[in-house]
Amino acid sequence: MSRKTPEMIDKVIELLTAQLGVLQRREDDFTRILEDMTRLQSSVRAEREALGSKITELESQKQPINWLPTELLVEIFLIRTEDESTDMTVGLPYNPAPVVISHVCHKWRQLTLATSRLWSFISYRTSHWRPQLLSVFLQRAESSPISFNFISTPSTGTSNNMNTSALEAATSIEVIRTLSYQRRRFRSLTFECGFAKSMEHILEGITRLYYPLHELESLDLAISTLDPSFEGTQLLASDRLSTDQSSPASSVTLRHLRLQQMPLSILPAFLVRSIRTLELSYSPKKSQSRRLHHFTFKISHLTNLLRYTPQLHELSLVGVTPAWDVITRHPTNGQLSLSHGATEPHNLVVVSSFELPELKHLEWKYAYHRDVFPLMSLIVLPRLERWDLFIAQSPTKRSDATQFRGNHIHDQDSFIQAEPLSNVLVLHALQELDVNCQNEDTLGSSLRQFLFPSLAKLDVTFVGQHIRKASGLPSLPRLESIFRDPRLPHLTHLSISNFDISPGHGKSMLGYMPNLLSLTFGTCTGVNVVLDALAEAYGCAPTTGGVRTRSCGVRVCPRLEDLILWSCPDFDFRTLWSTVHARSLAPDDAGDEPRKEALEAEVFASAVLGRKIRPLKKTHSSGARPSQQHLDPSGLWASTSSRSTLIPMQEALHPSRLACLHLEDCPQISHHEALSLGRWGTMVIYR
Repeated sequence: MSRKTPEMIDKVIELLTAQLGVLQRREDDFTRILEDMTRLQSSVRAEREALGSKITELESQKQPINWLPTELLVEIFLIRTEDESTDMTVGLPYNPAPVVISHVCHKWRQLTLATSRLWSFISYRTSHWRPQLLSVFLQRAESSPISFNFISTPSTGTSNNMNTSALEAATSIEVIRTLSYQRRRFRSLTFECGFAKSMEHILEGITRLYYPLHELESLDLAISTLDPSFEGTQLLASDRLSTDQSSPASSVTLRHLRLQQMPLSILPAFLVRSIRTLELSYSPKKSQSRRLHHFTFKISHLTNLLRYTPQLHELSLVGVTPAWDVITRHPTNGQLSLSHGATEPHNLVVVSSFELPELKHLEWKYAYHRDVFPLMSLIVLPRLERWDLFIAQSPTKRSDATQFRGNHIHDQDSFIQAEPLSNVLVLHALQELDVNCQNEDTLGSSLRQFLFPSLAKLDVTFVGQHIRKASGLPSLPRLESIFRDPRLPHLTHLSISNFDISPGHGKSMLGYMPNLLSLTFGTCTGVNVVLDALAEAYGCAPTTGGVRTRSCGVRVCPRLEDLILWSCPDFDFRTLWSTVHARSLAPDDAGDEPRKEALEAEVFASAVLGRKIRPLKKTHSSGARPSQQHLDPSGLWASTSSRSTLIPMQEALHPSRLACLHLEDCPQISHHEALSLGRWGTMVIYR
């Protein structure tokens, strides 16, 4: 084989180089085509994803929940996160609301993780220490103000209470240590423990960390066990609040304080000066026998605490049955008198009445009637507007000497006491009174020494059916037996529940309420008595033709507009019809023509009274009347106490129309009968 010459090799190389260039150009074309295809593929994919997201968005618009804007969704989530009273929290050591919301859909998960406020409501419900539960929520809460709840309720009746107490105490120490790094962010703190030892560690941490807690507005300290033992703690060492003059009282922001089964002197005085709402909750005690290492609620404890709360607006006492260990100093003569229940003159505390100038709402649940007036007489309440009172049945076994029946001024159990006028308390600003009782006799013994000159709403309910031995409902006492002054000229709303209205009581009761606008009876018997009183005519007057006479006007409550009856089984349709008809502006039974206004009030009055009524002449004095606010306070009270409950004749002859009649669970009245009352211009609600 002949060897190729260099010229031949160069020609072959030149040929191959030309072919290689062609292939390179073709490869570049293919690369450019592939890039264009990839670009087209990416654009198609992006367009497909955009169309898919639009379809998903349109599909989501079918659900009304997705119509809401993001800001409104966040507010709804916050409301759900704040509420931990549902069954969702049972058995979980943390607040599950933000976790559950984040698992609904992708949109809600992004929204939940981006909203730090949803993670600021932190709950820790276990006596075992699990740091990861706190770290996740604290991290996601970022810089939002924190509301923290520590609830550790050990199971009762276990044999290892010592181990449970030690475990809970150790966990409380770790919780306080972890929270100390976030102390400037706390808005609300709630600690509910099963043992007093754990609460002692928590109180030490709060006292130590309070100075940086400038944003704290609510504090809740509770022991879940009934009548807990404080053995091994120093919580009962002091009976008075500590007063540290170096405390920064000006920086205190605490507004709400709740103590459950806790001593009242556990917090420093500067901490309670700014609170607006105070709730004290304890298990009621039937006897005041003292047990070692157990807390005894004393009146001296309560008065010492309330003296440091000048800004208090709402006070709630739940199960407070205090032991009376005080001697009252009269502000007028400075003499000392033994307060009710304080039978032993040893180790008594001398107290004087004090004022809560801003208190507007007082709630006292499960109060013994013998304690109501003595406690209220210690506190001056110039702005009290609402009083909710639950009067419990006193224990049958009584050890106090003051519990024997007799003529004792300071004995609230005595139904024949002859208290002097100095033992009468006037609540000038009180407008709403809600009274619940377990024994009808306690109404008078609890309220007999009070005067309510401005009372506008009264609600009386009997709640002692479970302890009542007699069958049937108890009889409602007469107003003269309940109140020292039964006249209620400013009363506009009256509600009575679970009582029997005695014959003759309806008219006498309503006669004290000339300005009543709304009347409610719930689960009452004897309602016919009240309806008869409401339907009683003022008198008879001739019709426009003068042929015959007809009844006109009413005797009681001419301004009544709303009548509500629920679960009242013993009144009939005839009496109800008479009540509505007597207060209607419709024609009488003889005809259907509208009543003419030509018959004036004096014509009615002349016909009813049998003599001509002439209007009084106008006085010559045209000067303006002095304003009520410049009158002497003593004179103002005198005029208020002597105000008459007589009804003006103009109102008696022209009563207001009964605007609304509400019937619920009254089977003796049929639906057709109820709706037939609408022809008199009354709106009827039948259920």
